[in-house]
Amino acid sequence: MNSATADAQSVSRKDLRSIERNKAAKAERHTLRTLVTMFASTGLMATAALPSYGFAPEVTAAAGLARDSEMVQVSAPSQGLSVATVRAVEFTRGDYQPAAASEFQVKSKSKIYYYEGPRAADYLASPRFTSVTSANLMKAAAELVGTPYVFGGQTPGGIDCSGYVLFVYSQFGVELPHSVYQQAKMATKVAIEDAVPGDIVIFNDFSHNGIYAGNGNFYHAPQPGDRVKLAPIFTDRYHLIRFVDIEN
Repeated sequence: MNSATADAQSVSRKDLRSIERNKAAKAERHTLRTLVTMFASTGLMATAALPSYGFAPEVTAAAGLARDSEMVQVSAPSQGLSVATVRAVEFTRGDYQPAAASEFQVKSKSKIYYYEGPRAADYLASPRFTSVTSANLMKAAAELVGTPYVFGGQTPGGIDCSGYVLFVYSQFGVELPHSVYQQAKMATKVAIEDAVPGDIVIFNDFSHNGIYAGNGNFYHAPQPGDRVKLAPIFTDRYHLIRFVDIEN
């Protein structure tokens, strides 16, 4: 091999190595650009996907953008909104006082009413009134005005509509079931023009009843949260019944 051939081969190998190095450098730069582009795209996507509440004043304050109870103005141009001025709520970790477990117990708001007087059974055994008159029936009915409505109740401690009728009539020695429907079925229907105070108002669907007081009014125990009262009969879908003869 002569000198010229050796020099040519040496130059050729140098050129090849240079080309390979250039290719490797280009590949590294391309990879770097790809990574940068990916990170930038991810950031843009995250910004675009950020929900509007991400810039709500409450969230801004909670995130620490408002602190030390100072007024802070924050702008959120990417959402096309300007966050209102907020005031941070002071909070210091560990700033607490010991508390008894009883302080965390839920206390009932329902008032309990106690009644220790005569019950319906007591009056049935020894009636309070000896004669069934409109005046006596109105007296017994009016005495219970203000009694709280309690579903299933039948005493002055708490009473529902049929329990109210039951308790009033028990004072005359008249035993009644605790049911609007059953009370209606054991009585005689009377025309409105023949009705007298002390008769019973029965809703036609048997959902409610009360004690007729004359002039379109009746005493009744309305509904939960209410109390026994004298009120106008608020529907025309009712009829009147009578358990026993009423003297006037």
